[in-house]
Amino acid sequence: MTPLELQDELVEEMGRILDGYTYRSPDGRRVPINVFAQNLPINESDDEDDPVPYIIVRLDSGEDDGSRDSFNTVSIVAIIGIWDDALDCQGHRDVMNIVQKIYDRFHEDPDLNRKAAYAGGFKWAIQDEDCHPYSFGACHMRFHIAAIRREDFFA
Repeated sequence: MTPLELQDELVEEMGRILDGYTYRSPDGRRVPINVFAQNLPINESDDEDDPVPYIIVRLDSGEDDGSRDSFNTVSIVAIIGIWDDALDCQGHRDVMNIVQKIYDRFHEDPDLNRKAAYAGGFKWAIQDEDCHPYSFGACHMRFHIAAIRREDFFA
């Protein structure tokens, strides 16, 4: 598996984790969360819908120490954007509930479709500046994927 394949698997998994949940959109409807790889899509006009609510699955970094028994470790950041125009400014609650669902999923079962394994080291953060009606947060995770090794190198 490559880092890009891991990203694609995680995009699909985030959709499964949040299947059945709906969140407020800027037009006042309750909608399922949008999941994107690496970046938000660019709007071609001002008439296009705001992509919130969303999760962006972003490749952050990777490492492989090159030893015979090592894994390729890939760092992923999931960025969460929520819309909540209620005057009590509690959009961070939806963000944190999503973070918790992601945390629970990978701590209960680190296997990702028998292609990658969650490696621990979960970190999260909430945006500290007021952007009402938007609320943002993120979580950082590491996954192990198979590393390719030269057969003749270790013989």
